Parts: sequence; structure tokens; C-alpha cells
Amino acid sequence: MVEKILELPMNYSTFDNSHSPFGSSWGILGDPEFPGIRMLALHYNRATRAVWNPFIRMPGKVRHFEGRFEGIRAETESAEGELCFYDTDAFLFFCRSEKAVEFFCEPDVATTEYWTAKKERDILIFQGYSRNGDGRDPDRQVPFLNGMRILKGTLQQEEGHCLVEPDRQGEIAVAVTAMALEISEETLLERLKSAPGNGEQARERLAKWVRDCTGEKLKAPGDSRGRQIFLRAVSSLLFNLTIAPGYLGGHVSAFPNRGGYPTHFLWDSAFQNLAYEQMNPAIAKDSILQLTENIRPDGKIPQFVCSTWVRPMDSQPALTGWMAMRYFEEADGADREFMETVFRALEKNNAWWLSQRMTRFGLLSCGDGLETGQDDSPRFDRGAILALDMNSYLVNQMRCTARLGRKLGEEEKAQNWDTRADKLAALMVRYLYDPEQNLFFDADADTGERQSLVTPVAFLPLWCGVPLEEERCRYMITDWLLDPEKFFGEIPFPSVAYDQPCYNPHQWWRGPVWMPEAWLILETLKKYGFDEVRLEAMRRLYDVMIEDGQLHELFDSRTGEGMGNAQQGWTAAVFLRIWQELGETGTLPDCTSAAAASELLFRNCAPVKNLL
Repeated sequence: MVEKILELPMNYSTFDNSHSPFGSSWGILGDPEFPGIRMLALHYNRATRAVWNPFIRMPGKVRHFEGRFEGIRAETESAEGELCFYDTDAFLFFCRSEKAVEFFCEPDVATTEYWTAKKERDILIFQGYSRNGDGRDPDRQVPFLNGMRILKGTLQQEEGHCLVEPDRQGEIAVAVTAMALEISEETLLERLKSAPGNGEQARERLAKWVRDCTGEKLKAPGDSRGRQIFLRAVSSLLFNLTIAPGYLGGHVSAFPNRGGYPTHFLWDSAFQNLAYEQMNPAIAKDSILQLTENIRPDGKIPQFVCSTWVRPMDSQPALTGWMAMRYFEEADGADREFMETVFRALEKNNAWWLSQRMTRFGLLSCGDGLETGQDDSPRFDRGAILALDMNSYLVNQMRCTARLGRKLGEEEKAQNWDTRADKLAALMVRYLYDPEQNLFFDADADTGERQSLVTPVAFLPLWCGVPLEEERCRYMITDWLLDPEKFFGEIPFPSVAYDQPCYNPHQWWRGPVWMPEAWLILETLKKYGFDEVRLEAMRRLYDVMIEDGQLHELFDSRTGEGMGNAQQGWTAAVFLRIWQELGETGTLPDCTSAAAASELLFRNCAPVKNLL
């Protein structure tokens, strides 16, 4: 599989899909119409910015451009060049050329200061400050170092750019590396001097990194289209790994999308770990540690963590316990020290939610979709709500805390968290459950009046386990969730039910399908034994992602068109888990017609009836 990943064709034309292996914060962008390498970009602190643009220009007009996971190849009338990473934030550029190749050292307009810090016969180092365009970041600029080492050829520096003349064999080889925030000329020089002598050695290093990250559990689909998207999913998850400085230092971060969201999110990482824990458990462990080690003294886990700042106002869903228990049960259940670290963090985080978001109803309130992850959901159009999802997440996390406590022999603490979870779950039934409609609804945080809006969060109380008769839970699923006029259409589980007045299939959280939310619904179906229905739902979601081909952030629930960022981490992770389960069944279910699909949906469901 490693060879297939290395050879995978890639489009490196946008920030979303820059070339960034080895957990690099720096990425390379290419352009089929540019004679060389278009741009060196920095994915850092919730923003992506160009630092060298243009970057490397070869002589002559463009003849050919090719991007693969292993690197970028470009050909002009006078030169053939190849760029490949050999380490974190370090890469080689090899070229056969009749004339000199230009390395543009003139910084991008975002750079405020820039100067030559070191110049030797074969080494050139530049230092500067890149302007910060994000007003939420307390730092107005970020220091960086860029370094070049000439392995083959002769360096000539001129104002605004460098010329590298080919050697007698017509060859040029240059190692380039870069650093941001935590800059060290000594470290940068060591990285330059460790550059391999040729592209094949660089490729071997990259292959080893890919092999270490992917592990042996993942198996590619047999059909060519499925295999292509499978490899794209794996490559996206690899490129989104980042070894960043500052608060994120010491662990590998899992960015949702290196171009659009270059930071470590709580909400996103909980779902991305669905894949990382199947690939390399060490990556999944680091993803959890980024949250537990950046927890505030009062127990708040920030919405996201950057190198120098965290989002100050909001947290995100209490899913750290869910992702941690998956890790301990599926990846590594013997790491007691890590268990203790997570247990302490979960206790603090549970207490924060119970103290900071509590209402007189005994339920959590939420006034902003950003904290739930559902940024513009119509659920918040009338103000703060007793949020079904946030209370469900906390019930689940408190129960995970109890399970982890028992693993550690902390029976008294475990019982305490089970009791609190049971109390919160009972209050959800008391205030948020409508027995006449047999469905859960959000409620006004001030008055407790239940809303009428129907969204998939209605089923999260079933996911977390509330004290409601199983028969009612099953009828709720058959009557509401499996109704093709509400949620189980050709593209299942829209973020607002199809038949709601505010449903909009292509407006963010007002109708499109989001794979993380869909995954929680799949888990709910599994919990209540709807195995064949779940299989069909997975197939439909799988088909949407296969047809899209780019693993977008969200999908139009009528057309399946991908929206938002491409190569999104949580979409890639859900794709891999769905494929894994479909592959284990041996064959996909045969539902080639609406009639066949309808028959499958209700084959093992009790007949719908009035529960009252």
C-alpha cells in the first residue's frame, strides 16, 4: 500500500492540498502553468500564508507538470526538475538544466521584515517576520527562518532572488528547510546538512514515514475507484498531520485541513481519531494529549489549540472521553500512566461543563452554534437552548469517565460519575422528550419550552443512553430516522430534516450532510440492532464520498455535491471506517431500486404503531 500512496496523483494547486509530508508546517504549491515550483506556504496558527511566492523558476516554457504524493515534477524547454521532502519542513530540489535556476528570495507582501542572516559558499539563510492577518491572535507577526544549501551547482545571490548555476554535468541540487516561531539557526543548519544525496534516498525516507504512520490494519478496496478514494483518504490524513511549535509542541497535531483549518480542534480530532487509532495508535494518543495537556486550570478544553493562542470564548463538544475510551479499547488498553492523565483531565472537564454551562433545569445550555460544532444551525436562531447534543455528549463523557475510573481501581469516583450521568440523562427525558411525538427536541434555555425543529440531534439521547423504554427508542428510529421524507432519503441524515421549512440542502448546518454527525447516527443504529439498515446507510454515504472523490467537508443532501474544504480529515476518517466495515461484510448490499431499499429498511423493524 505504501508504494500506491507514494505514486498517488495529487493536485497541489491550492492551500487545501499543498505538499506537506513528515508532519510539516510548511507546504509546497505547484501550478501546471508555472515553470517550476509556484509557492512555499506556512500552515500555522489557524491561518495559511504564502512566504515565498513565486518560489523556484526553471528556464524556458512549461512542457509538463506532475504532482504525486512523493513529490512534484516539472519540465520546461530547458530543464527537468523534481521536488521531494526528506524530513519535517525540509525538502530537496533536483534539476537537470541548461541554464541557471532562480530561487526567489523576495518575501511575500505579508512579510514585514526580511534579511540575509547567513551566507557561506554553499549555504544561505534568510530571517524575517510574517505579518499575522488573524485579529484573534495576540501576536502581530511570526518570526521565521528559511535556509538553502547547494549540494550541486554554484550559488549566485542577487537582489530579490538567487541564481543557482548547474555543475559540469548540468545538474542542480538544493536542500531547503524552514522554521517558524521557535527558530534556531543551529537546528536549521543540522537539518540542511542531513539532506540525502539524491532523490531515491529522500523517497526511501518518505516511504518509511508513510509506513510508520499507516500501520498494517488498513486494507485498500479491490475496485479501482474505491481504491483511489481510499488512498486519497489516507494521504489526506497523512498530510494533515503537523509537528507544530508552541502550545502544540511535543506532540503530533491532527489538523482538520492544513490549508483551511491549520490548528488542532477538539471536535474534529474526536472523529479524525476514528482513522488514526486504526493506523498508528501513537498518532491517536498525541491527538488526545494535545487536548488534555492544554486544558485550562478550571477544566475548560478550548475549541482549538494553536501554537501561540487558543480560542478564548468557546469550548467544543465533550467528546474527549469518547475518543479516549475508543483508544483504550481498540488501540492500547495497557498504558496506565496515560489512562491516569486522561482520567484527571476528564474529571476536570466534566466539572467545568457542570459548573459553567448549567441552568436551573439541571441541563446544559448553549447559546452559540460554534460551541456545538454546528456553526450556523437554525437551532440557535431564537437564542440559547438546552442543547440535545451537548447534554448527550456530556452524559457519554461522564460514563466514559466512570469506565476509565474502574479500569484504574477508582470505584468510588466511577460510581459518582455514573450517578451524575444517570441524573443528567433523566433530566433530558423530563424536559426534552415529547411523549406524544416520541421524539427529543431542544428547548429554550430561559423558559424550558421545547422547540419544534427536527434535526439529527434528536437521536443523540439514544446514542448516549437515556432512561427510555427500548421499544420507544426503536419506534423513534423507525418512525422518524428511517422515514425517507425526513432523514433516510437517497443521501441520508441531513443536518435538518428534509421536510422542515428551514431545510436548505446547501447551506452549511441547515440541510447538508456532515459525515461526523452521520457517524454518530450509524453508531445509534448499531446500538439498537438495526444492522441491515445501518449497512444500507453506510453504502449510501460511501457512494456519496466515492462520487465526490475529494473528501469534502460536507455534502449537499439532494445532489451529493461536495462543499467546503477538500481532503477534510473527518470525512477521510469516516470513509475509512465505513469501508472497513463494508469490507468485513464481504459484499455491499444489493439495493438497486427504491423498492429494494424500502424493503431492506423495514425488513427487521417492528411495524409502526402508536405508542400511547
